Amino acid sequence: MGTVQIDGSTPKITVGNATAEDATILFDGNAQDFYIALDDSADDLLIGLGSTVGSTPAISIDENLAVKTYGDITMTGTTPVLTIGDAGAEDTAIVFDGNAQDFYIALDDSADDLVIGLGSTVGTTPAISINEDRDVTISDGAIDFDVASHDGTNGLKLGGTLVTTTAAELNLLDGDTSVGSSITIADADGFVVNDGGTMKTIPASDISTYAGGGITDACQWRLTTSFQGDAQPIDSNWEEVDTDGYGTLGSSVTESSGIFTFPSTGYWWIQFTLVMYAEADENYHYISIDTTTNNWNSFSAAADIYTSTSSDHTHYKSGTGSFLFDVTSTANCQVMFGLGTDTTASYTYGHNDINKTHVTFIKLADT
Repeated sequence: MGTVQIDGSTPKITVGNATAEDATILFDGNAQDFYIALDDSADDLLIGLGSTVGSTPAISIDENLAVKTYGDITMTGTTPVLTIGDAGAEDTAIVFDGNAQDFYIALDDSADDLVIGLGSTVGTTPAISINEDRDVTISDGAIDFDVASHDGTNGLKLGGTLVTTTAAELNLLDGDTSVGSSITIADADGFVVNDGGTMKTIPASDISTYAGGGITDACQWRLTTSFQGDAQPIDSNWEEVDTDGYGTLGSSVTESSGIFTFPSTGYWWIQFTLVMYAEADENYHYISIDTTTNNWNSFSAAADIYTSTSSDHTHYKSGTGSFLFDVTSTANCQVMFGLGTDTTASYTYGHNDINKTHVTFIKLADT
């Protein structure tokens, strides 16, 4: 038998005679057979493997034109398209019919959303939905969105920039972690601030500059030995206090030949207290605080304090002067201390273990 050709404008081949029986077109191959058949007991059109209708079906079409496949579907070509639906007002879905759990990807036509959800009924238990503006919504409820690869190198990106923070670090902002042990804050440590609507990390030194930083340096020096007469400056026998529980806060000033140099720039409070005694009549004595801003040249009086007494026998007295010095350069700004009287029988009182004649330095703030 050779080729069969049916001519005409509406040619037709009819297989069967409307009786309750299977009707088949069988492709009798050398190595494998295939069939196209009416499975009359199921009222389905089948395409299958072999020669027995109903065995090893590949595709079935029922009376509602529902198509079921029993194997893989491969779409080839440069722009393959699978269209589900015919533009009618109806939900369309791909349902994954699992053994224990079903899932679906569907068009929820009433909401005009593409929905991925749990089960087989479109719109029930949705997980993710995408609307016509391509806004993506994770459904409300006990649902997690876990970026499992997020490790500081891979994972969540915003606008193309990788988010390197960890969940634990973000949870600190929410008070999720209780306060831990204290740390020593250094100038290079960072704080997060809102700079005119832009979030920035700034060094801790910016905070101390803005807020004043508090007192960071304080020290005291004293005269260890008494001497007679005037001195401008008092150029020897100075020591930093070292008895009775004394402690230096931060960094101390340094002294050389009665000239004091500061460890850092800033606003320094200087207080000079002088204790003296006289063995004869005296009209006055004065103490002075002298400063320079150009490195030992042209010291000038920043504070002068005068006291007076009149007595023909030994008497004691003291005077205190102070000055707020804006130290703008540790190389050029210095201070020295002097005194004068109208009698050579006057003595400045010093002591090695007690603050008699002494000076206090306190840094109040950065300049």
